Amino acid sequence: KAIYECLHQTLASRAGSLPKFGHDKDEEIVAFHPWRENGPTYVNVDTTGPEGIRHAKEMGLVPSGLADLIITGDPAFAIEHLYDDAHKGRVLALFRHPVDRLVSKFYYLQTADWERAYNPHWKKLSVLEFAEKRNNENNVYVRSLVGKKNKEKVTEKDLKMAMKTLKERCVVGLTNYMEESIHRFNVVMDIDESDVENKKCMDQFFGGHVEKRNSNTHPIEIKGSPGWDALAKRNELDIRLYNYVKKLFKEQKEIVDLYAESMAVE
Repeated sequence: KAIYECLHQTLASRAGSLPKFGHDKDEEIVAFHPWRENGPTYVNVDTTGPEGIRHAKEMGLVPSGLADLIITGDPAFAIEHLYDDAHKGRVLALFRHPVDRLVSKFYYLQTADWERAYNPHWKKLSVLEFAEKRNNENNVYVRSLVGKKNKEKVTEKDLKMAMKTLKERCVVGLTNYMEESIHRFNVVMDIDESDVENKKCMDQFFGGHVEKRNSNTHPIEIKGSPGWDALAKRNELDIRLYNYVKKLFKEQKEIVDLYAESMAVE
């Protein structure tokens, strides 16, 4: 998200709807700078979950054309409620290995006191204890793509449907290949990386002299350890989906490259 703030894209996410910025009661969609006049631009709706997505639909978010990028953790719900034949979009989906994501979440929420799910008590737990006693997530990638809630069972059929959605609707990225992933997203969004200001942003985030940004440094859980295996067992479908995403990531390179060439000719 931070890189698209830098690239001067207007974002729809939770920040724009926070009461402290004074636009949570607006009756129409507006784009504004929450923090400072030359800072990032957000629209005044929260698209991260179903309630906010419904509100964004009522406000006419997509027809307004104000948001360049709509950020959500509920893509199936967002696609169903925000888009139609007259208002289409492209889905950009960034993936991390499911076990690595949960391990990172475990450590992150021990210290992130600004997050709703902040839980300092997790500092007393091992990854295995977290996996067996505290983690209530399983197969969230598949769930989010097929629109199933956490208590609903996900099946082989759901996995196949999620794969179909990714292949037909999504440009995928991998956190292990973050620079290449963001480059592909930029191509699809028609962001000119040769522009001087945009180049500065890309260098700021991916230049060889900079440290990894927006990272949560924590101990690594080794594959095959009890904690890793316990998390993997509960996320089998997500791991299979992730392996499919890696395959799709390779396949999409040629498609995105050809699109970039066609745009350059125009």
